[in-house]
Amino acid sequence: MIEKSPRIEEWKKLFKAIIKVKDIAPWKWMYEDDLFAVQNPETDEMGFVSVMGSIGEHYAISVYLGERGLYGFWDLQESASDILCNQMFFEIPQLQAFFEDRNFLHPKDRELIKRLGLKFRGRQSWPAFRSYRPGFFPWFLESDEARFLQYALEQTADVSLRFKKDSSLLSPGNDEHYFARIPFKKDDKLFWKDSTLKISPPEPHRIEFSIPLSGMHAIDALKRTVPSKVTLEIDLFMSKNPVKEKDIRPFYPYILLMVEAHSGMVVCVKLLPPLPTLEEMWRTVPAKVAEWLAENQLLPKKILVNSELMYKLLSYLNEEFDISLKQSESLPNLDDARASLLESIE
Repeated sequence: MIEKSPRIEEWKKLFKAIIKVKDIAPWKWMYEDDLFAVQNPETDEMGFVSVMGSIGEHYAISVYLGERGLYGFWDLQESASDILCNQMFFEIPQLQAFFEDRNFLHPKDRELIKRLGLKFRGRQSWPAFRSYRPGFFPWFLESDEARFLQYALEQTADVSLRFKKDSSLLSPGNDEHYFARIPFKKDDKLFWKDSTLKISPPEPHRIEFSIPLSGMHAIDALKRTVPSKVTLEIDLFMSKNPVKEKDIRPFYPYILLMVEAHSGMVVCVKLLPPLPTLEEMWRTVPAKVAEWLAENQLLPKKILVNSELMYKLLSYLNEEFDISLKQSESLPNLDDARASLLESIE
């Protein structure tokens, strides 16, 4: 893994920006759903800023990246499941600046603060920064991420003080319209202007399935398998414990779980790493399921899933075989098996 760590000058600008935000303390009058947009001057990507800390537990500024980051945030707000909330949070692309007690900082954070000659005192007063990528453990910023987060924090200082005087600032229209800060250059200097943007929900993930040779062999074998009356419940979810491998950003393995619907017996548990990306891992799921079914000479009559994603992933098998594929919000056997499995790997 090649990481482009921020240069010392980039760190200085980033810390200057977060110290200014800390002095302003916008969480005293802003809530985390008072979102506004900041455009990245280098890439034109939109980031959506959320100020956290109104209840005094966790002071942070998150920048949700792009349409998927924005609507991932809103989906998270509406989720009622603690298990799903945890997974959803780590699947939202974002950059975060936050404040911690000194003892809770990573040694790398403390070393950086010492290197910069900065001093902080008190609880929740020590700044730190992290990059969140879907399926991966929160990690240290790369150079381009540090620069964008710096811009976002500088605009947070500007917008939050104006919002304090006029709370209508961040309500420019209907639910899909957002107040935005847009950069422009004049005489090679960077300036910012106000704008209003309409941000529609992102298009659904378009997943092009990747079926390796082993998967094609499994599909051929299944075509010769006598159909059964078995109903399987299948789920894919994030493990709680991150894995660190050499030269790879730490990630959360995903668990492919299959349960026999009638008895509730767990019949398959497979770990799938979200590598090189979460989307690339999703593409392998149909082949992984087909390979397990072929190994066990089992062609189920019905497959039940509890998410739109799994329905989409297994639709390939539904088209290849005479398998009834159904999506249901309530799959008690699967829910129990998932909860038990996650408890066992605490």
